Amino acid sequence: MKNNPLQILNTSFQEAAQDYIFLLEKKYPQKLILKMIGDRYALSGVQRSMLYRGLSRKDHSELRKEKKITKDQINNSPLHIDGFNVLITVGSYLNGNTVFICTDHFLRDASEIHGKAFRSYVLNKSLLLILDYLKKISVGNIYFYLDQPVSYSKTLCTKINDVMKHYQIEGEAIIKESPDHFLRNVEESVIASSDSTIITNSKSPVFDLAFHTVTHNFQPDFIDLNKIVNL
Repeated sequence: MKNNPLQILNTSFQEAAQDYIFLLEKKYPQKLILKMIGDRYALSGVQRSMLYRGLSRKDHSELRKEKKITKDQINNSPLHIDGFNVLITVGSYLNGNTVFICTDHFLRDASEIHGKAFRSYVLNKSLLLILDYLKKISVGNIYFYLDQPVSYSKTLCTKINDVMKHYQIEGEAIIKESPDHFLRNVEESVIASSDSTIITNSKSPVFDLAFHTVTHNFQPDFIDLNKIVNL
């Protein structure tokens, strides 16, 4: 069942967002702000997640926006994908969970899954949509990186490699102890992730693969937090 945007973006949430970003700009600790503002306005778990994952200080948002590129800028470069991050964001949309445009203009979800078990058929559907989209744009070899500590990684890694081989897509899925650390240090390529820490510290430009996959296949009307707060 899909969340109702009108219920999520109620007056309490909009006022909370303004207070949250004000305190964030004053450099108060983010988790402290979230607890204080969330309790003050009696926000739901989804609304709290949207504040925490969706609103950033202006300087942080601008830094990440500068690294964001369009599909035409990939220009046949290798693409290194934050596997679970992208798959779960697309899967969240398919699952009817809340996904939204953040102040850094990247698409994120409020599902709070983050590596927990996701229904396999949703991940499989997400994978097929992602690969189908990537076949339509100018991209070099494609690499998916999956977290070794996640129990489903081995099964998913095999699945991705089988599908890529079937569709004759160059690249592979790889299990790593710390994909985040690896992706932050990739050079002379393009990475695909909406993880704010990876984007902030990345040495390569960043492609919002989840956003482009969803918009290519559907006609989404994403919640855009930039329309609520002014940075």
